[in-house]
Order: sequence, then C-alpha cells, then structure tokens
Amino acid sequence: MTHDTPARTVPLRQLRLLGLVAPLVLVITLLSLRPWVIETLGLRTGHLVLGTVLLTSVLVFGWGMYRLIDRTHQAVVEAERQSAALVERDRIAREMHDSLAQVLAVAHLRLRALETRPSVAGDERVRADIDDLATLCREAQRDVREAIVGLKDAHHPERSLLEHLDAFVSVFSRTSGIRTTLHADTAAELNLSPAAEVQVIRVVQEALANIRKHAGATHAAVRVTTRDGHTEFVVEDDGVGFDPGHPRGSDGFGLVTMRERTESAGGTLHLDAAPGRGTRVVVTLPDAVPPRPAVQTRLAAPAPARVGEVVA
Repeated sequence: MTHDTPARTVPLRQLRLLGLVAPLVLVITLLSLRPWVIETLGLRTGHLVLGTVLLTSVLVFGWGMYRLIDRTHQAVVEAERQSAALVERDRIAREMHDSLAQVLAVAHLRLRALETRPSVAGDERVRADIDDLATLCREAQRDVREAIVGLKDAHHPERSLLEHLDAFVSVFSRTSGIRTTLHADTAAELNLSPAAEVQVIRVVQEALANIRKHAGATHAAVRVTTRDGHTEFVVEDDGVGFDPGHPRGSDGFGLVTMRERTESAGGTLHLDAAPGRGTRVVVTLPDAVPPRPAVQTRLAAPAPARVGEVVA
C-alpha cells in the first residue's frame, strides 16, 4: 500500500547513512587525537589506548547496527505481512460480493416471486416453507454484507479504532434499520495493542449481528469508556432480551466466539441479559502501552462524554 512506503524506506536510508558516516567520523576523530594521545601517554601506551578505543568502538557499533538492522527487518517483514493480509481481505470481500452475496440476493427475489404464484399461495404449508427459505436467504445475505464491510473496513489501517467502530456502526444503522449510536468518553487514540483492536472490532460486529437477528430492538448503542488502565466496550440494546442459561439458536456459538476472542486479547467478557429487558455485552481489555497523545478524529464532539452518534 502506498502509505506504507515512507515508513519502510526512511529507516533503511538512515541505516545506510549511519553505516557510511559513523566509521568515517570515528577514524577522523582518532587520527586527530593521535598526536595529543601519544604526546601525553607515550608512543606505546598511546597506540594501545587508541587501539583499545578503536576495537571497542567497532564492537559497540557493530552490535548496535546488528540490532537496528534486525529491528528494521522485522518491521519491514511485519508491514509486508499486514499489507498482504489487507490485499487478500480486499480480494475476498470482492469475491464474496460478486458471487455469494449476488446469489443470495437472487435466491431471495426468486423465492419471493415464487411465493406469489397461485399454485403456491393456495397451499399454506408450502407458502410458509418458501417464506422461511426466503427469510433465511435474506438473513444470510445480510451476514455476508456485514462480513464484506468488516473485510473492507480492515483495508484502512490509517484509521483509529474509534473510526473503525464509527464506520461499522454507521453502516449497521443504515442497513439494519435499528437506530444505533456510538459514544466514547475520549477522542484520544485508545491504548490497545493492534491484535486487541482487531478482536474488539470482531466482537462488536458479532454483538450487533446478534441484535439484528434476535433482539427485535429499535435502538442499540456502543459505548467506549477508559478507566484505571482498562478500556471497556459495551454493546447494548432495548430488545426482548433472553435467558443467558438458554441462548437462542446460534447465540450460543456466537457468545462462545466472542468470549474466546476477548480472552485471546487478555480481556474479559460479561453478559447481562434477561427476558424483556434487552441485552448488554461488556468487554474489558487492559491497556497495552502508556497513554498516547490525543489525535483529532472526525468523532470528536463538544461534549466530552459523547464522541459520536450515528442515526439511521
């Protein structure tokens, strides 16, 4: 990706320059000091001191260059790996859009058309079966579209985590018909590792998908709160809720997946749900690094407790 090029080439140029200039500076410095050292310490002792300084400098410089080159190489390899992953995700998203999503859309329309035929409309059992299949195709198409959005959204590594969440919440609110808002108590870049940020995005996507499929909600919210070295993400809705001891259909598998993703990032997941009062999924993750300086993002809002709101 083009925006990765400067980050890769500048350190390499600096290393090349350092490798050329540093030895030259060292040699010139020793030669300029040689008369004074010999005059002060004598010929034999002066040469011994100069040789010791030269040998020590070569060893320290060589070890330092080795460490710098190794770190730079690892950074370049990681950047290339991430770039290749992003390109592959973009390719998969295009393939899903051009094949699976289109097939499901056509199947849904054909089933709805079949449902109106007189020979089908008169048979309640057949019509109900076709309606179930059409609904299943529609839900599968929505799942594929959300997966495509997630894959394409990952193709923008320059975005912060809050910007990724805002983009997905915006699309979800528009396509699901459920008014969905995003709130955060900070406009600063969150202190999470890249791996943890990826897991957060996937967990939020899964939680919102469950709301669309099962909650019967009219409003959902994603809340981000930072406190005491931790970052908390809450996904909640005003839907019908459910008994956590008896999850609905695919909910059980989805909850297990969300919990595994959270724990793989070193965090915890808490589920607060009951029939008739909606559902809250609370993910808590530890900060990875010391606080970074605040950055300006399009999510910033005058009220510090509200970073952004997306309304369908």
